[in-house]
Amino acid sequence: MREIASNWQISCAGGDTLSASLETLCRQYGGDGALLFKIRTSETKPEGEALAAHSIDPVLADAVIDRTTQAVARKGHTETLPMMIPAWRIGGASAFIYAFPACPKAHGQLVIACLSVEQKPFAAIAEMYLASRCIMEGADALPGVKNGGDQPRISTREQSCLAWTAEGKTSEEIGIILDLSPHTVNHYLGSAARKLGASNRMHAVAKALRLGLIERPV
Repeated sequence: MREIASNWQISCAGGDTLSASLETLCRQYGGDGALLFKIRTSETKPEGEALAAHSIDPVLADAVIDRTTQAVARKGHTETLPMMIPAWRIGGASAFIYAFPACPKAHGQLVIACLSVEQKPFAAIAEMYLASRCIMEGADALPGVKNGGDQPRISTREQSCLAWTAEGKTSEEIGIILDLSPHTVNHYLGSAARKLGASNRMHAVAKALRLGLIERPV
């Protein structure tokens, strides 16, 4: 891929550069945000796990991953061609998700999803696809991406609930934000705490922040 797409190659030498690579992708091709995530194929129900993001808040990231995962999963985890998925409205304008899946591997399938408020021409989509494949080719070689490293496997829903807990939100408030019942929010927080070996939700937040699983509140 790097040989045939050298003009669009974006360096991805390590985990710390993934977000920077997504920023470069958006800057070069006019994206309004981007996500790199992994669809785990070992789950009964396919589930996306965020690996890096640029200019997308946790709640929006969760929605993008869910919607893109569903679209890819409907094709049996074999689809590697770009997909344009109509989404919601951002700032009063219709938005699109441009999904670029990589080839499925034993540990899962990497996907880059780019948000855009403008529909892009075919040539731009083709260039974004090649650049995305270059990023994912580099990311796929990273141990933490390939086998999950030593970090707990926290779902995107659990990450969102932890992130909003870090902002001081209650289960009821998080439920309103994420369109979930307080019981479901408590379930996600309890599950995350167990995976992290935490004694309570605030302990789980502290561990998640330390591991870089969620961002620190501003």
